[in-house]
Amino acid sequence: MAESKTVHAESFFEAYMALKRELEKSATRFQRMTGISVDQFAILHQILEQPGKLTSATVADSRGISRAAVSRGISQLIRRGYVVQSYESTDRRVRPLSLTASGEQLEIDCYKVLQSATKLMSDVALNDSGSPLTMGQLTQMLAAVTARGAADTQQK
Repeated sequence: MAESKTVHAESFFEAYMALKRELEKSATRFQRMTGISVDQFAILHQILEQPGKLTSATVADSRGISRAAVSRGISQLIRRGYVVQSYESTDRRVRPLSLTASGEQLEIDCYKVLQSATKLMSDVALNDSGSPLTMGQLTQMLAAVTARGAADTQQK
């Protein structure tokens, strides 16, 4: 059985806020370097893995991003020439997504940025004295709180 940690509200909140700040800074840096948001990269990456098989609804559902946000992201990627939508002959409402050549190149470039960041993070010497929570542990704890909050909301 997995061992649970005792969490103190103040240390949890501080760790959460520090993680939130770093994630926001990282997302901003990623967008400055690549010209697209992290969510747009997630869309590009998923389309690359399943070209012609995805719709905006399937991307939203699988990535946990709102359908409105995915639609906006896809529209921006289409306008910039990275993604194309086609129409299936049997159902004009279904519009599968594919990457253009420039979209494929952008996905490759973005992936290289992520690989570089991953290498840099792997080389960081961690000092465990500051926080007893790891990022993975914090993420698991936040997911449990979010899931509980969603369940509580549905019961009302």
